[in-house]
Formats: sequence, C-alpha cells, structure tokens
Amino acid sequence: IMNDTIYNVSIYHLSKSLQPEEEITFNFSMSNKPNTLFHSDSPVRTNGTFFNNYNFPVIGYMEMNEAVDKKIREKYGLAEKQIMASPEDSLARMRNYISNNSDWIQFEATVSTAPDQIAMVPGKLQREWEDGGRRYFHYKMKSKMLHFYNVISAKYELYEDKWNDVPITIYYHKGHEYNLERIMKGAKAGLEYCSTNFSPYQHDQLRILEFPVVAGGFAQSFANTVPFSEGVGFIADVDDSEEGGVDYPFAITAHEVAHQWWAHQVIGANTKGSTMMSESLSEYVSLMVLQKTYGVDKMRTFLKDALDKYLLQRTADRQEEQPLMRVENQPHIHYNKGSMVFYALADYLGEDKLNSVLRAYVDSVGFQEPPYTISDELVGMIREVTPDSLQYLMDDMFANITLYDNRITEATYSKNNDGTFTVDLNTQTTKYRTGGRGKRIFKNELGDSLALKIEGVKRETLSLPLADYIDIGVFGVDEEGKETVIYLKKHKVEAIVGNYSFTVKDEPKEVGIDPYNKLIDTNSEDNRKSVTEE
Repeated sequence: IMNDTIYNVSIYHLSKSLQPEEEITFNFSMSNKPNTLFHSDSPVRTNGTFFNNYNFPVIGYMEMNEAVDKKIREKYGLAEKQIMASPEDSLARMRNYISNNSDWIQFEATVSTAPDQIAMVPGKLQREWEDGGRRYFHYKMKSKMLHFYNVISAKYELYEDKWNDVPITIYYHKGHEYNLERIMKGAKAGLEYCSTNFSPYQHDQLRILEFPVVAGGFAQSFANTVPFSEGVGFIADVDDSEEGGVDYPFAITAHEVAHQWWAHQVIGANTKGSTMMSESLSEYVSLMVLQKTYGVDKMRTFLKDALDKYLLQRTADRQEEQPLMRVENQPHIHYNKGSMVFYALADYLGEDKLNSVLRAYVDSVGFQEPPYTISDELVGMIREVTPDSLQYLMDDMFANITLYDNRITEATYSKNNDGTFTVDLNTQTTKYRTGGRGKRIFKNELGDSLALKIEGVKRETLSLPLADYIDIGVFGVDEEGKETVIYLKKHKVEAIVGNYSFTVKDEPKEVGIDPYNKLIDTNSEDNRKSVTEE
C-alpha cells in the first residue's frame, strides 16, 4: 500500500491477519553494485566480505531513521527528539537496544561463496559441500541469540588452540601473522575471567575473523564469532615496552570476548544507560585481564589515555553529556569514562565484591525476555553492597557528571640519621559537577550554595564539600630503572589544601595524589610531581 523509493520503505497489508503463534515466510533477494575505482560502497569484496544483518530488510518501524537535528524538526513542526528513551518508558523497555524488531531468536543459515574462500556466520558448522563452482557452508546455533549476526567470507589461514574444552580458531590473511599469539592470549584471558567471575560461557567454540581495514577499523562481537579489523589487530605494530603503550590486540580481544556476557547474555532495554552494561562492563573486563597479565604499572598508561580521551571528546561532542547511568550511546562516556568508573569501583569495593554483584546480575537478567533490564537495576545492586562511607561514589560516578582537580603543589624529602627518608608534600583537591553543556554546578536543587571557599589558596578556589577517599602515593626507582611503590594508601580528604608527611625506607623520586588516574580529573598531568631534597 506504500513504496517509498527514497528511504526504501514499503508497507504491506496482509490479506489475512496473523494470529498469535502463527508464522509466515518472508522471501527476499538482494544484490550489490560492483565496486569500482571511484565507487567502493559495497561490502562484498574479492577477498574479505564483511557485513551484518542491518544490510537486510528490517520489519517494523525504524525510529533510528527519524530526523534528530533540532532545526530540521522545528522546520517541519516536530517536537524535539530524545536521543534515547528514558528508563521509565515502559514501551521502550519492551525492546532491547541492539535488535529493536525482535527478541532472542533461533538462528540457522546456509552461505555460499567462491570455492577458495571460507564463509562464516554465527553458529556451528553442520555441513560443507561444493556445487556448481560454489562452496557452501551450513551453520546452526544451538542456543538462542540476539537478532544480530554477521556474514563474512575470505581466503583464510587458521591458527588454532583451546581454552579448557572450548576450541578457539583465528581466521587470518596469509602474511598477517604478527599478533596471532597476542590475540589468542586475549581470547583465553577473556574467557577465563568472565567464566570464573560471572557465568559459564554459553557456546562450545570461539572464532575470531580478520576483515579488511576498508570495512572499518574496529572489532565487533556476534554470538561465538568476533570479526576483527586487520588495522587494529592483525597488522598492528605493538609497542608494549615500559616506555610504550599497552598490548591493544590483547586488550581489544578480551573486550570483544567479554561481550559474550555483556550484550550476548545481558542486554539492556532500548533506553538511556544501556550501553553502560555492554560497553563499560566489557571494557572493565579488558582492564582487569590487562592488569592481571601485565601488572598494575600498565594500568596507569591505559587509565591516563582513557581519561584524556574522555576529557577531549566531551568538549567536542555536539550531543548533551549525560551521567554514565544515562549514557546515550556516546563512546567517550561508555568506553573511556565507563572503564575508569568500574575499574575504580573494583579498587574501592574490592574486585571480588564487585564481581559477586555482577555475577548475581547475570543470574537475574541473563537471556531475559521483555521487559529488558535498565541501568538503575545494576546501580541499585552495587549500591546495596557499598558502605555508607563510600555511597558518595555512587552519586558521583553514576548519577552525576563529577570531576576532580587533584594536584601536587609541593614535594620535598630529607634523609634521616637511621637511613630512612621523610617525605613532605602539599596537595590541592577540588571537586565539582557540571550540567550537560559543561557549566559548573555549585548549588543544590533548592538553590543553596554547596561551594567551599578555602583560605590559603593563591586564587579563589571552589569545591563541593569533600569527604573523599583518594590515593596518596610515594614512588621510587629500582636498580633496573623501574618504578617501585614505596607508599600507597587512601586518605580521607576533607579540605582543598592538604599537607602530608611520611617516613619511608627507600629513597623517593616522585609523589602523587590519585597517581594512577582512577578518578575523573580535569588534568592528568599534575597528579604527580618529582620530589626535591631539602
């Protein structure tokens, strides 16, 4: 009854209405326009086809295609559009945020390709054969999954191993062997951490597949299948030395494997905050396995990078910023800020305590039918195990946009007669909140001022009331030139200006307040300072 050729939307009226539990079959055919030198829009390529089910027809109203620009909507007399629905929207809770037009599905597919390529979709291979110059693969998923799947085909070499009884296969392009061990190591670490801490892995295999960088520089997790761009993993020149960065093929793989739990077991409603449960928690897993594998020193590199990216991108985002538990699919919030928040939470509460909450959360909402879970449910469960002295963290980290300015203003040391060292350091700490456009807030809902003005600071400094536990650290250097932790402890900070004195056994080289950048700090560069001898 309607055929819109501009937006490719058609409306059909069934001659006979469908009854509950009744089924019909929808047949369709599609073809691609071949790629040329000047037009390269098709994902179907000579060697390295990769696309997902969003390329296929979708049944139902696609709200994501509505105009969102404020001026355009005003021009056509449309009300301002929310980016994502509120968690209180009961209708939005009936759909998950990944596959709006269906819930969990049973999946089976047959794919044909060129005779020298391997074609793959989620599921386990049932049969393979050749016919008419084509190579066929029949896959079937044993358990239910999201209506979210990939189709991929290429000439592949195989790199195989196992985690417990789960076979892991990396499908890679010949000549791209550089980081296979790193990727395999990340896959095993992700499976081990998530299975141990959250719930059993729901599949009996794991496949990681390389695809060309022209299709994008990312990795993406589907049920038991992880397509991974050559550009961020397979041909990466990784510098994970002491002076370099982190092993990011390892970290990215662990993140994507974690999605087998955080998205493919627990999936949030189509509302604000849901990407916190998928992206933030997957990135949290990545940080924890990175720390366990490479040590806490590497976390400073990762966390500082995450903080700097969040601070930079929040200034450039045209979309109004939301607190983490109301994030509207903004990557710098759910990846960068989210990873820092959950890492810090594990540090404050204890990793085992936080993971016990996450385990209970998976047990409660994993594979659930509508209505789907919302961020309030997870935050509420964490709040229940948080002691009174740390309840401020739940408000700061999840419910508000809270930032710190922690800095070392002065640091000296002196050597004592008994061979020990006395370290004296001065700190300055301020905390504030902002609205979605970055304006600082120092008043409560009643309009009362919450700002502290502290004497003794060179310039007027405002802060929200402080009763915050923040790491204070003293660091040295060993014979090999590596940093050593001489002293690291959380102190209750209740004033903007702080004065601390410590007696330590080893010679200090540097001091810091929040030295590992666990908190959302407006400047990651001034948390540490070299100490000078008096």
